[in-house]
Amino acid sequence: MLLPCEDNLLRNITLDRPSRYVGRYDSLPRDIELALLDVFEKEIDLQRRLDILKGDLECRYDYSAYAAYRSVDKYNDGRVTTLNLGSFLRSCGHFATERELLTIIRRIDTDGDAALSYSEFSEFLRSSNPNPRIVLEEADRAHRASSAEKFRRSLHASTSHSSPLKASGADARAHSAGRGHTHFQSPTRHESPLRATGSPYRTSPQRKPILGFREEDELINSLRDFINLERELESNKTSLAMKSDFNLTDAFKIFDTNFNGNLTLSEIRDGLSAIGVFPTSEEVELFMTRYDENKDRRLTMREFENAFLAQDGYYAHMVQRRPSNHRYPLYRRDDCFYADTAAEFKNMWRVHFKCESQAESTRRRLAANPYFNVYEAFNSLDLNGNCSVSADEFRRLIESRGFYVSFKEADQVLKKFDSNHNGRVTYSEVSQHIHDVLVMIQINFSYPCLSTRC
Repeated sequence: MLLPCEDNLLRNITLDRPSRYVGRYDSLPRDIELALLDVFEKEIDLQRRLDILKGDLECRYDYSAYAAYRSVDKYNDGRVTTLNLGSFLRSCGHFATERELLTIIRRIDTDGDAALSYSEFSEFLRSSNPNPRIVLEEADRAHRASSAEKFRRSLHASTSHSSPLKASGADARAHSAGRGHTHFQSPTRHESPLRATGSPYRTSPQRKPILGFREEDELINSLRDFINLERELESNKTSLAMKSDFNLTDAFKIFDTNFNGNLTLSEIRDGLSAIGVFPTSEEVELFMTRYDENKDRRLTMREFENAFLAQDGYYAHMVQRRPSNHRYPLYRRDDCFYADTAAEFKNMWRVHFKCESQAESTRRRLAANPYFNVYEAFNSLDLNGNCSVSADEFRRLIESRGFYVSFKEADQVLKKFDSNHNGRVTYSEVSQHIHDVLVMIQINFSYPCLSTRC
């Protein structure tokens, strides 16, 4: 890892240097330690990126390590060298130098013969979290190879004491019938990577349809839009939490004028009009749809808290511990806060409506695409095929297009889809988030009595 792979002169110079003793509490020169640290950091970044690419490759339903090896080994000689590797890269449009090809071979080569066997090639392409389909295929191939080896040994043991000449016609026919009955094959058909081993999908799970390349790009761009909106929303929640006089009790009383413990759409509109915020009916409906967890068209105190508490536990507990200011509003409902806090509170509502409106525009754009299918979109997100999507799978899919996403941002998008708060998103939740919001808004605008009931 520390010596260059392509410059033999430097390797020999380094290896020929005499070693010196370094004690337990001693250290190397500062510049050497910094150079080692830089090498380790770049190696870790490279391995992390390689593992992401390997995982994405294994999630492709038409991928197998055997087919990849056959694609590179165009001469079918059972080994990958700089010659056929350079031919493969040139056919893909990448013209690598001889030094670069030798570097790739030496990184993957474990036995030092300057060539890659099938086992070395497949071991390099295996990610740290292999796809279940790949594991099943390799287990099936190993099982069939071991079964063939056992039959070969038993056959050799049974014929070791007999004549080396060929068996008689009756014995040969019986032996041939016995082999036809048990369906055993030659072990070379299973152990050699250059021979086909039957259908590679015999034991793999059922392949599920996924989005096309353009539709998947549109899905990733939509997820990036959601992440940017959630980032802006989280930033405003943090700024509001830094106001020392802001508390959820007084904020809830601004809207709950009848003190019944829940807020309807009409109460939210009246309270917003009283503090100087005038949203449209669709924006209020989108806000209610997102934070109304039990779908009763009313917001309880706990649901109201979710709209204003930051995801960061430090700021969330800071706001939750604050008691009421016990200020009676004389002229305006938001007189319970200072002027700068009231302005920040109004700005928080405007950011809510802005984020929900833009998220709704993104959902409408996806729904209007005739080639976009929710089931295929969920299969594209479900990288490990366990019928649920985690925050790590959101992050891996977005990073596959070269966009960096932190785990916190991926977790914010997950919570936007996760309606039962179990840390994973199912197909029904994704479908509900993309389609059911549109249906609910159309129903409430067609029947206004449903959205204005008390």
